[in-house]
Amino acid sequence: MKTKKILKKTAKVLLIILVVLTVLWLIIFISSRIRLKRDREFLEERGYVSLVSAGDYSVNVLSYGNENGKHRIIALAGYGVPDSCITMRRMTAVLEADNQVVFIDRAGYGVSDDTKQDMTVENVVEAYRTALKNAGIKAPYVLMPHSIGGVYATYWESKYPDEIEAVAIIDGTELEAVTPEEQDADDTAELRLYYRLVKLGLGGTGDLLLKRFLPEKEWLSDDEQKAEYALALMTYDSRALLSENEQEVQNINTAWDSIVTNDIPKIYISTAYFTAEDIEADGILTDELIGELMNDRRELRKMLDEQYKNGDIPQERYNELLPELPKSQAESRQLALEDYLEYGRDYKDRVLLPYLEKLGSCELIDLPGDHLIYEQKPDECGKIIREFIDSLD
Repeated sequence: MKTKKILKKTAKVLLIILVVLTVLWLIIFISSRIRLKRDREFLEERGYVSLVSAGDYSVNVLSYGNENGKHRIIALAGYGVPDSCITMRRMTAVLEADNQVVFIDRAGYGVSDDTKQDMTVENVVEAYRTALKNAGIKAPYVLMPHSIGGVYATYWESKYPDEIEAVAIIDGTELEAVTPEEQDADDTAELRLYYRLVKLGLGGTGDLLLKRFLPEKEWLSDDEQKAEYALALMTYDSRALLSENEQEVQNINTAWDSIVTNDIPKIYISTAYFTAEDIEADGILTDELIGELMNDRRELRKMLDEQYKNGDIPQERYNELLPELPKSQAESRQLALEDYLEYGRDYKDRVLLPYLEKLGSCELIDLPGDHLIYEQKPDECGKIIREFIDSLD
């Protein structure tokens, strides 16, 4: 009898908990829907919505500057960046007096429709082309891709060179043949989890992600900051964004294999650090970074010791490769500087320069800094692109 009473009480407690959780879920779900509606209305009022058909779905196409200007500059955003129409405007200000600057979204970004299509490089570029045509923005274009946008621009200018006047790549994803193992599984798993949470109506978790990935920018107005957050929340629950992440390796390989070396004028703005002077000027060598680089040395030493003990590496080669370990803080800093420069040289010689050479007619321009260099150094970045575009005339 006691056992039955305990089971009944347990069942009642579980039922109450279930009811409470269900009510909480309904409150969160309804609040999320209300917020989404209000955010959409806010974006429309502030002029951030201009949907154009890209075929099976519509994407946001926002045009600024001089519609009758000399060139039509098409900004292609980085992965998961639906706010370049806000955050890139400080950089494009110097371009807009004489040119039309167009920010075109991909499926699932901001107010753009989501899609069940796989976000392959072929599908993305065809959507870009269709949307621009339907928006009445005629080729030829000056493509201005950032980050993963460089993959789409590379495919575009090789597949349809007659449509492209020039390309200004802002720290684009440099291309080389990659393997599926190089996909970041942790990032994909985190994105997939959040996508499922949102589909269950738990979109409020997006606020937590915003705090983690999108800290407030002091140079944005209150309206601009609100718009940025609204666009981000609308993006992070899209199936298209998840698909784009899953297609990354395939898209890089497709774009790399599709490259046709040509004479279309191109620049590649690299934010990597190749000189000690730039590293020192920007204060890159933080204590945290020095610690990471010294830990890399210790791990390499352990690996070489193990290989040497197992007879997998001759002593001469072992002595040649064995990294020096620091005896003081000053030595740690100097060795970290040397390692950082070595990583930069290796990246430049092994990956970046072969990519630019394969593109053809592409000038490498150094502007060391953050990946979002158009936010960190908008004036310098804008000046580089302005001079490049002016040289086309």
